[in-house]
Amino acid sequence: MRAFLTQIIIIALLGYLFELFLPWWSIAIAAALGGAFLRSNANFWGGFLGIGMLWLIASVLMDFTSPSQLASKVAHILMMNKLVLFIVTCALGALVGGFASLSGSYLLPRRD
Repeated sequence: MRAFLTQIIIIALLGYLFELFLPWWSIAIAAALGGAFLRSNANFWGGFLGIGMLWLIASVLMDFTSPSQLASKVAHILMMNKLVLFIVTCALGALVGGFASLSGSYLLPRRD
């Protein structure tokens, strides 16, 4: 359980740091590195939760701190409400993180 929580936190931190300087898909690199070097029994869920929480928190914070109504306008264009937009955003990031973490765990041989 401790390795799993450590994996989630490290993947989220790496994803945050990579997104400061690199494009959005750098979260996959962060999750793959976390999956390769911080293995747990649930590598997919580590990347899924780490990146999913990161994107959910980031999108909600951006919406609350920004004076613009961008999220509302995008949700209106996509014909959904703002809550559904946040959930879809979180789910997309979480799936990328989960599959990248799982792929990263297969890169290096197991250390048993």
